[in-house]
Amino acid sequence: MQISESEMTKKTLIDKKAKDLPILTRTSSGNARYCDRCRCIKPDRAHHCSICETCVLKMDHHCPWVNNCVGFSNYKFFILFLFYAVLYSIYICATSLEYFIKFWDQIQTFQAGKFHLLLLFFVSIMFGISVSTLLAYHIYLSSKNCTTLESFRAPIFINTGLEDKDGFNLSTSENLKQIFGTNWRKALIPIFTSMTDGVTYPISVKQSLAASNQNYNTTNMLLLNERQALNSRNRSFEEIRITME
Repeated sequence: MQISESEMTKKTLIDKKAKDLPILTRTSSGNARYCDRCRCIKPDRAHHCSICETCVLKMDHHCPWVNNCVGFSNYKFFILFLFYAVLYSIYICATSLEYFIKFWDQIQTFQAGKFHLLLLFFVSIMFGISVSTLLAYHIYLSSKNCTTLESFRAPIFINTGLEDKDGFNLSTSENLKQIFGTNWRKALIPIFTSMTDGVTYPISVKQSLAASNQNYNTTNMLLLNERQALNSRNRSFEEIRITME
């Protein structure tokens, strides 16, 4: 019972502190997202990586190919890595296609020392198909301003209390600007051009309207409470006046 009370006190303190922070998402229970290992309140879209042992801003996934987490600071570089890999696969496939054709035209006189070129041709095709599929998937996620983790488990917004995969979806062009920046000449260059600070993110029109309605309702509630307090105070003054008379 004491442990339960301490946990409730801890959650209450965390939620109280989270109200002063620019956080729009919550857990399924409505509490602030808190990392017990890093001992910090998670910013929106941040998650803890059990392999890297740290919380990652706008975490997409942990990639064994680069032995690192893919998130806010390197998501553009990850997409460019896939894009360059696809281009390289196409280049290898195109330059080894000549020997693939010669192999079938001159299968009996084909030099055994060039069989590795055939292997290279098939490997480039298989690698290119797999990487291009992954690239297409991440371009789709980028156009929706959604991460891999969010595509499997949508964030819960405090404004509505509901899951919303499109909570950060602005528009296709604006979503791509969040990753590649506003200068499209630098989009294919491996330099950091992503927008935002990695902690706060613009939200969709739907979530903006929900936030406005929530603020409107909160303001109305405060005004109603002040009006009731004023009426109660006036009644008290009236009772005192009658008593004195």
